[in-house]
Amino acid sequence: MPTTITSVTDGGRTTVSDLTGAPLAIPARVIDMLAGASIVEELLRDAGGNTNGLVSFEESTPLFLDGDVATVAEFGEILVAAGQRGIPRISVGLKEALAIRVSREMRDENRMDQVNTQLRQLVNTMTRAELRALRALLLNPAIPTIPASAAWDTPGARIRHDLFAAEEIIASAKPNTGQEDDTYSFEADTVAMHGGLKPLLLDNDEFLAIYKDALSEENPVYTGVLPRTIGGKRGLTSRFWPRDRVLVTEAKTLGFWSDTRPLESTPLYGEGGGPNGGPTESWRSDTSRKRVLGVDQPLAACWITGVRSQ
Repeated sequence: MPTTITSVTDGGRTTVSDLTGAPLAIPARVIDMLAGASIVEELLRDAGGNTNGLVSFEESTPLFLDGDVATVAEFGEILVAAGQRGIPRISVGLKEALAIRVSREMRDENRMDQVNTQLRQLVNTMTRAELRALRALLLNPAIPTIPASAAWDTPGARIRHDLFAAEEIIASAKPNTGQEDDTYSFEADTVAMHGGLKPLLLDNDEFLAIYKDALSEENPVYTGVLPRTIGGKRGLTSRFWPRDRVLVTEAKTLGFWSDTRPLESTPLYGEGGGPNGGPTESWRSDTSRKRVLGVDQPLAACWITGVRSQ
């Protein structure tokens, strides 16, 4: 089986001295630990790179031409229809960066646990910052919002009903073209929520009602884990998601991410130059990224609010 690296000690006995002598060891672990730590790349699509930290796009672009198909007589001219445009928008990327430090004392006394703790703290802090940016973006008032039928931590909660209601809002989204049968044809396929909501789902009779007969072995009460799909939609959880609301969406359609500077982590280097880590007797590694986030199809999502009573 492949080895999953979650700390600098995985895969063999390593000392802090080994790390300072192998400058690429810590940045390699940082990149590995940050890969998949955020749900941004699960919800949004990769729009490719950009060179200046700016991405222009159009919000809610209709998916139909501005003219309809016409019947054309023999030798008649085929009409040309123009593409319709959405609302012009611009998203700006901000550089996010943070460094960790290894001291000579940590090296000489082999304080490996302190190194591992700093690595985990760096990953958590970088992930939290990106999720904060995503949450601010998704509070776009153009994204529809519906209230939960009842808070999910109360006896009257109807979790599946709420999820299906949000799905219906998304499926019913129409562009403002004046044509009654124009539609975006969005299909909700993903639910994003705070990981702390898991116990509410496992304690809700309506949510668990379908796990009978042939499905009884998949009952989350017995397995202890959420099913792969929730109402036919993939479930995503994050510790840094809002606790009072749940997002239902068509993933990858809702919006995009575009990197000016992809995630990078520098080799460990001595601060200030000189032997033994320079005048501060320490070595550091800098992790940074410059990414643009944007929501160009806000009607491909719907918030369910009020899922907690407090």
